[in-house]
Amino acid sequence: MALELAGIPLDKLIKVEVRERARFVRHSVPGLSGELTQDLGRPGVAVAFQGIFLGAEAADRLKELRDKYLAREPVDFLCEAIGEGYFTQVVIEGLQVVQRAGFVDQFDYACEVAEYVPPPPPAVSSPLGDLDASILDEAAGMMDDVQNAIGQVADLANLLAGASDYGNPTTRLPGMLTSFTEAAGPATTTLSSIAGLL
Repeated sequence: MALELAGIPLDKLIKVEVRERARFVRHSVPGLSGELTQDLGRPGVAVAFQGIFLGAEAADRLKELRDKYLAREPVDFLCEAIGEGYFTQVVIEGLQVVQRAGFVDQFDYACEVAEYVPPPPPAVSSPLGDLDASILDEAAGMMDDVQNAIGQVADLANLLAGASDYGNPTTRLPGMLTSFTEAAGPATTTLSSIAGLL
């Protein structure tokens, strides 16, 4: 079995343990024998492994592994078991190191990694960002039509304001009398003389 974590080959392994679980929720339903079980997907796969760093480069490889653990960043994980290869990104959740007395170039370690799932993309900041541009143009044209209709209604209101006396003909009588008096002019004196004779 070959295992590589963050580009560091881990060839002297003692134990590899893979933990996979399913996530189910059970709901009690009145009148139902048993429970309703709902599948909520699965949590990330966790892998725990133990191994040995041995030889002159043991301290350097251990330091490299510890640096990757302290960085708290996702790293590449490659595991080949039973003729099949698995590649994914993981986060290093835990690291334990043991050095035995009298073994200067030997470090026993236990490491735990968990499957890394990248976060979803951030929400769109503009609510209209994903709309088709033709829809926006159509909406702008509709707003222009609404503004033109409002202008036409305003013009109609001005026209009707000038015709407020259209329904009542008596409102024009005083003006008609004044116009008649001005037009008749000298004839009014003649009519007054005739009225005096009678």
